[in-house]
Order: sequence, then structure tokens, then C-alpha cells
Amino acid sequence: MRAGLSGGLDSTVLLHVLACLRPLLGFELAACHVRHGLVSGSEAWADVCRALCDQLEVPLAVCDVQVDRRHSGGLEAAAREARRAALLGFGDDWLALAHHRDDQAETVLFRAIRGTGVRGAGGMRAAVPGRGAAGVWRPLLDVSRHELLAYAKARGLAWIEDPSNADSRFSRNFLRKDIMPAIEERFPGASAGLARLGRLCDEASVLLDDLAAGDLAALALPGSARFRRTAALQLSSPRLRNAMRHLLAGSGEPMPDEDRLRETERQFRLDDAGAGLRLPFGRVALCVYRDAWWLEPLSAEGAPDCVAWSGESSVGWAGGTVAFGEATGEGLAARLIAGQPCELRCRRGGERLRLHARGTSRTLKNLLQEAGVPPWLRSHLPLLWIGGRLAWVGGVGVADEFRCPPGEAGVMPVWSCF
Repeated sequence: MRAGLSGGLDSTVLLHVLACLRPLLGFELAACHVRHGLVSGSEAWADVCRALCDQLEVPLAVCDVQVDRRHSGGLEAAAREARRAALLGFGDDWLALAHHRDDQAETVLFRAIRGTGVRGAGGMRAAVPGRGAAGVWRPLLDVSRHELLAYAKARGLAWIEDPSNADSRFSRNFLRKDIMPAIEERFPGASAGLARLGRLCDEASVLLDDLAAGDLAALALPGSARFRRTAALQLSSPRLRNAMRHLLAGSGEPMPDEDRLRETERQFRLDDAGAGLRLPFGRVALCVYRDAWWLEPLSAEGAPDCVAWSGESSVGWAGGTVAFGEATGEGLAARLIAGQPCELRCRRGGERLRLHARGTSRTLKNLLQEAGVPPWLRSHLPLLWIGGRLAWVGGVGVADEFRCPPGEAGVMPVWSCF
């Protein structure tokens, strides 16, 4: 386990408590101090942290980070993200952070002011599994800052007072120093009440997630990561937006605001949405085509004009790959490929393909419509030409004249666009 250690009161108490529990519970403990250089004189804070860690016999890592001063959320959010990324970057099983009940109350109030809804008002969770990275544990989330101060004084702990915490130009500091004391004076116990509201909203958020997961499971198209649109249109507006939120949250992208999500739902419900709709959300897009809807990554790469293929197992293509696997009795006949120049090309117009022995040659445009390839992917399609003849089209299939007969060695191309 690694504890974040700023040197302030909260993280100092947290490290001391964990160090005291270490011999009783038998876990390994390390600490990390992140320097962002935003406060004059903060370079010396690492020395204070090192002295505490030496006293407690806890290994300390000091990490320097660069803060993006052009961050859309402001300097406060940028510093928080840079610090969190640095702390999570050590690869520990768990990262312990010193957020306490007053922090939780501020978070709930701050997010409520921004209108973030039930999910946002849920505040911080005491434990969040890492899913392949370090999990985050906040063991002090039900402890008030007053109790932390009493603990530190009783044990003679020394800590750093960050002068930037007094700057009310930062939103969190404004709430902490100017707003919360006034609320507590008028409504004693307000911080505990706000923290409790956060827990209740978090429970409601879990229920909404369960509802969304059930709805998406019922809408899922078999064998794919896509969903039935006609069935989704039968959901009420709040329920459909809840499913969309859940899907977007699973992609790791920031949650869109209410207006953006309502506009997404409006376009989703339009009669002509099935002709092709692709709405970007950060690095992903919500897509609709015919009776299917799904999320797919956005790729900044366009399709190359031409790429030679000389038997490699895979070739990069427009942010994805074209893989060539060995097969028997399916795909392209290996004997028809041997010794022939092979190229992957993008569409140039006028291409025709015959998929079946008794069929006729048909335009690629018609075949793409039949195959249900979304309009925005058609210009990125990989077309494999062998000896100057069109042999395979991603998303459509193999030309009959190159089809591998039963029992013969073949090559199976597979296009992975996302």
C-alpha cells in the first residue's frame, strides 16, 4: 500500500495511523510526496515529509510533475489530476488518500452547485477497486477535520500549512473558508449532513447503474457490443439517458452535461437517425445505424491510399489493423496469393465484386449497404487487391474467384477498425 503524503495535517495523520497499524495487520507501507512547484517555497516540503517517514520507518518517493496551466477545469483541477496520476503511477495494489468528512461535504456541495446530478452528488467513495491499476482507499472519509487535528496535537505531530489553501480565488478554498463555516454556524452538523447526502446519492447511483446494466443487457444484439435501437426507443426519456450515461461512463470519458445528453437523446429519436448518426464524446462516439446503436473509439488516422502486403500477420490500417490468419477451407485460397503482388487500398470509386459463383458482379456501394457498413466507415474500408484484381473487402467478404475451396490452405483476413 502507498499513502499520498503532502505534508499537511490530513495526510500526516493518515500516514501515522497506517504506520501504527502496520505491525498489527502485517501490510507493507510506502509513501509518495508529489511536487508541482505551484507554491513558493514548496520545494522544502519534501524535507518535512522525509523526516516524518524516517521517524516512522516508511519508504518515501518524491515525484515531480508538470501541471497543465491551460487545463479547461482551471489550475486547481489540473494540479489535482497531475498529483493523482503521479500517485497511481507506482503500480501499488492500493493508494491511500487522506480525504475526510469535511472534504466530502465540500465535494458534495461543490458538485451540487454545478448540477452534476445523483452520480456527481454521490461524492467520493471510501474504496474504489483499481480494475488493473491501484485501487483508491479513503479510510478517513467518516472522520472530521476537528478529530484529525485533535489526534495530531495529542501525539505531537508536526505538519505543513499550505498558504495556497487560504486563497479564496480557488473554488474549493472559497467553499472551505468562506461558505462552510457560515453554513455550520447557522446549521450545526451541516457537514455531516452533506456527507450523509453524498452516501445516499451514491446508493441511488448504484441502483441507477444496476437499472442501466439490466436495460442494456435486454437491448444487446447477440454476439456484438451493439444494442437494438427500436427497443431502446420504447424506454422513457430518463431511462434511455440513464443507459447512455452508463455506457459513456464505462468508456472512461467525462460525463456530458444534461443539455448535451438531452440533445443526444433528441437526435437518437429522430426518424432519420437510422440512416447514420455519429456523435463524438471525447475519444469515443455514440453511433446509430439502422436498428443498432453502440459506442466506438474515434480515430484521428485516415485510411492510407495504398499499403503493400507481403505476407505479414497484420498490417496497420486507419487506426486499426487488418490481420491475416492461417485457415483451411475458408478465406482466400493461399495458392492464388503466392507470387502475386498484393496491396491494401482505400476506395477510389467504381469497384465491383462478385461474392458467389452463381451471382453477378455488383457495385461495392450496393454491397456495403447490404452488409450494413455505416456510412462513416466506408471511406476507411481496406480493399485487398491481388495481382491487380479485387479479392477482398473489409466488412463485405472474399471475391468468389479467390475463395478457398474446402480442405485447401487459406488465408483469412480480418479487419478490426475499433
